[in-house]
Amino acid sequence: MLDLQATLRWVTELFKDADGTAASYRQADPTWQTSFLQITLPLYVGSFLVASVLGFFTSTGFLFGSIPFILFSLVWGLAWTFVIAFIFDYFAGLFDGESGFDRAYAVVALAIIPSALGTAISPIAWIGGLLSLAAGIYSLILAYRFLPQFLTIPDDTRVKHFVVSILAALVVNIVVSLTMGQLYAPSMAERFELETESETTEFGQQGGLLGGVARQADIAEAAAADTYTPPTDGKLTEAQVARYVDVIGKTRQLRERMDKKMKEVKEEEASISDVFSGIGGVMRLSTAEMEVVKTGGGNWAEHQWVKGQLETARIQQDLNDTTAHNYELFQEYQQEIEQFE
Repeated sequence: MLDLQATLRWVTELFKDADGTAASYRQADPTWQTSFLQITLPLYVGSFLVASVLGFFTSTGFLFGSIPFILFSLVWGLAWTFVIAFIFDYFAGLFDGESGFDRAYAVVALAIIPSALGTAISPIAWIGGLLSLAAGIYSLILAYRFLPQFLTIPDDTRVKHFVVSILAALVVNIVVSLTMGQLYAPSMAERFELETESETTEFGQQGGLLGGVARQADIAEAAAADTYTPPTDGKLTEAQVARYVDVIGKTRQLRERMDKKMKEVKEEEASISDVFSGIGGVMRLSTAEMEVVKTGGGNWAEHQWVKGQLETARIQQDLNDTTAHNYELFQEYQQEIEQFE
C-alpha cells in the first residue's frame, strides 16, 4: 500500500548514506509491489506534478506542454522502471549473478530517486537542466553500486553486466521514443531512416534495430554456458597457449577496427542508424574477446582458465613445477602476448 512516510524516510536516508540505505533495504527484502508503491509511484507522480507547476509559472513548459504527452510520459516513466529491472535481472543470470525480479526492482526503485527529483526541478531555467542531468548521472552511479548487493554480480563481470544492461535499456528507450515521436510529431520522425535489413549467422538474426544487442546477448549466453575441467596438475599445453595468443591478437584487431569505425562517424552528421550501429559497436568492444572465442568455436571457460594460469605463471615464475612449466610456455609467446595486451 501507499506509505508516504516510508517514501520520505527512504529518500532522506538515501541522501544521508546511500550504501547503508541499500543494505537496509536489501535486508528488508521488499517485493516489487512494495518498492513500486512506497518509492517509485509517489516519487514519479510527485515529480511530474511539481515539474508541471514549475513549468507553468516559469513559462518554460514541461514536456512540450501537451497534456496527453505528459500523461504518456508519466505512464512510460513508470513502465520504464519495470523494463530496466527486467533487463538487470535477465543479464544478471548471464553474468554469473543471482536472478530475482523483486531484488532487481528494488535496485531500480532506490537508484531512480535522484533522477525523479531531478525531473521535478528540470523546468527551472538554466540551472534546472544541469541539476537534472547531474541527478540522472548520480542515479546511474547508484545503480552500479547497488547491483552487486542485490543481484550478487561478481566483481569480474560487474562492469560488463552494467554496460550491456544500460545499452540494452537505451535501445529500448530509443525505439519507444521514435515510435511515440511518430504519434506526437510525425514530421520529426520522418527525418530518421532506420535500417532493418538482417542476416542470419551462427548466433541468429543479427540485423535490424536490436540485432547488434541480440547478437551480443546470444554470444554472452553461449559463453556463460561453457564449462571446463582443468587438468589436475594445472599445466598448460602449448596448443592452449597458442590458441590464447591467436584470440588476443584477433581481439586487438577487432577492437581497433570497431574503434576506427566509430571515430569515422561525425557527431553532427550521424543518422539514427549510425546511433544504433554505435551502440552495437560499444557492446562489441566490451565483449570483443568473448566474441572471438565463441565465433571461433572455442570454450570461454577454458580460455579464462588459460589466461589465469598464464598470469599466475608470469607473477610466480618458479613457485612450483606447475608455474615453472607454464612460465616456460609464457616466455615462448611473451612477445606476442605483451604486444596484444
